Amino acid sequence: MQLVPTLGALQVVMLLGNSTFAGLTTSLMGLARVLTAHAVGQLSDRWGRKVGLYLGLWLALAGSLLVGLATLWAAFALFVLGVLVFGAGVGAVQQMRVAAADMYPQSRRGEGLSLVAMGSLLGAGLAPLVVALAEELGKRLSLNEIALAWLLLPLLWLPGFGLVWGIRPDPRQIALALERYYPPEALKDGASLPEPRRAGSSWAAILTAAAAQGQMVMMMAMTALALKAMECSLSQISLSVALHVMGMFAFSWPIGRLSDRLGRQPVMAAGLGTAALGALLVGLGTSYGEVTLGTFLVGLGWSGAFLAANALLADLTPPGGRGQAVGVLEFWSSLAGVLLPLLGGVLLEGLGMRALGYFGALLVLLPLLLLFRKAEV
Repeated sequence: MQLVPTLGALQVVMLLGNSTFAGLTTSLMGLARVLTAHAVGQLSDRWGRKVGLYLGLWLALAGSLLVGLATLWAAFALFVLGVLVFGAGVGAVQQMRVAAADMYPQSRRGEGLSLVAMGSLLGAGLAPLVVALAEELGKRLSLNEIALAWLLLPLLWLPGFGLVWGIRPDPRQIALALERYYPPEALKDGASLPEPRRAGSSWAAILTAAAAQGQMVMMMAMTALALKAMECSLSQISLSVALHVMGMFAFSWPIGRLSDRLGRQPVMAAGLGTAALGALLVGLGTSYGEVTLGTFLVGLGWSGAFLAANALLADLTPPGGRGQAVGVLEFWSSLAGVLLPLLGGVLLEGLGMRALGYFGALLVLLPLLLLFRKAEV
């Protein structure tokens, strides 16, 4: 998925000739996830988490090939189709979060989700290597380097099939019998809270996740163009995105532990504040280092807000409906990911990066008002 913020905006500008719709790739990714999130959640609740994961892997693999071929052939319609298929696959693979929540009790659920998030570090490290390899092959073969990066991407998806096969039993089965794996004192369940408090906290989690996700994808979609305007190379842009992804996932384990010990909402609030600072640096930065630091902080803030919000929602939901609940969170988060990059492109074209930075900061500060009014679960 790291190729989307690295290359997506550049591909749209290459195919359409202007930056007005620079956020289209990220928005199409979000649209695909909006359209599939609830259905995949229902599927995993009924048939198990592994079914959703296999579906996601196949779709992501096929979408990668379609995007690569569309870029080679300068076929915009095929590019749109490929991004939609790829986005649906990435969305289905997000059932990993549900699987992790299933396998841990509430007292360790933040830690469990963080371990899944840390696996994305592998992608963060490999994405610049894929881009660098594509650049070298592109020179030797006289082919478009961006297209080659997408055509090489399926090599990274293939090991996932073996990893999913090795998950036994299905995490949903573990969730239905947690008492077999943990002592009674570890099994406190937030789903037993009174309905009004549970519903209010659930929507606070969903709003936080949506704001963090939408702001993050908007800033990253536009950052590639900002760095390109500074005459940064494709490898430099890829490195900046990789550092952003490091911010998203490298500290997820301590963040998850903090959410288990301090509570979900303090970590959500700290994450939103950090993301706001990052957006200001991206928008106001005048050098590669300043903008890259901003992208890192946007990622770090997303980690705290999004991880803790997912843990809170899982705490409040019984196993039989957890896939659908996370599907609702995924729906609203992806919808934000559809709309905000498009708005970001318009802001960038009309008002510049400074306005985009201020808007990005405002987006993630608004949910704090709701969080401060909610009691910690």
